[in-house]
Amino acid sequence: MKKCAYCGRDNADEALNCSECGTEFERAVKPPEVTNAKPHDEEKTLTIRIFSNYDQAGIAAAKLEAHGIKCWVNADDCGGWYSNLTAAVGVRLHVRETDAELAVAVLDAKPTPAESRHIEIEAVLAPPLPIVSTNKLAWGQIVAGIFLGILTCLLYQWKSEPATTPQYHYTADGKRNGEWIYQKGQVVEYLEDRNLDGQWDHWIYYDHGDEVRSEYDNNFDGKADEFWTYPDDGRDTSQRDTDFNGIPDEFGTYKHQIIQMVEMKPNGSKFATEREYFKHGVLTEIWRGGDSNGNFKEVVQYDPFFNPISTNAPAGLPLPTPGAQ
Repeated sequence: MKKCAYCGRDNADEALNCSECGTEFERAVKPPEVTNAKPHDEEKTLTIRIFSNYDQAGIAAAKLEAHGIKCWVNADDCGGWYSNLTAAVGVRLHVRETDAELAVAVLDAKPTPAESRHIEIEAVLAPPLPIVSTNKLAWGQIVAGIFLGILTCLLYQWKSEPATTPQYHYTADGKRNGEWIYQKGQVVEYLEDRNLDGQWDHWIYYDHGDEVRSEYDNNFDGKADEFWTYPDDGRDTSQRDTDFNGIPDEFGTYKHQIIQMVEMKPNGSKFATEREYFKHGVLTEIWRGGDSNGNFKEVVQYDPFFNPISTNAPAGLPLPTPGAQ
């Protein structure tokens, strides 16, 4: 019985207040319960398995928990936002250090015939996965999914793009005078050292295995002074810097690799001062003395042996004979 210190009334032991005057009885303070338990963060754990995905790790974790073994599953995938990161470091299965040996034994143990039958029955009786109709998805989600898929493919191709691989050609005395550069198994560039001075002076560029452009350094000063282009229509072009001042002054046109015409435009001039015409690759005419209006003072015609046969120049002037082309 509890006796009220104010009015002296007897009260039941479980009473919190005096039934006579309402005075509140003093309550005994219960001491905190002392346990030896430690939070998970302070418990020492061990990684006993590393899986390639969460599904495999979840199956193993369920098996351990069915045997009363506490376990944890985690991975360095930014909280599930970047699941592709698990392919590199995997999904880890942890248990307490004291349970590690038992957990390994449980995972390594083969299922009994009864357990195997139970698994088969559950697989047969399991309901089929629901089929999600695409018309329930918003168009924005579909477009975003397609965009992300394309972006992923492009990034994969970019990351897997093979580096260029060179192959070299050497002379009999061991000097390197040629280099082929390949990409994806196709040649993309060829470099040649024609005078064997250790510097490239001829460059050929390819597109899908076809030669599209070439350059030459004819005075071997490290700078190209002759340029060729090879378009698909067979109308090749050439530019030469004959005085090596860095400005092309001779321009040639070809059809299926047969020369058609050559023009001289000194020092980058827009107007030709001399023009040569060819037929079937043979020089037929030379026009000289061109001005800014496109007029030429002299036109000389030649026979197939490069002999001048006619000219519009005044009588008495000698007919020039060109050098062999």
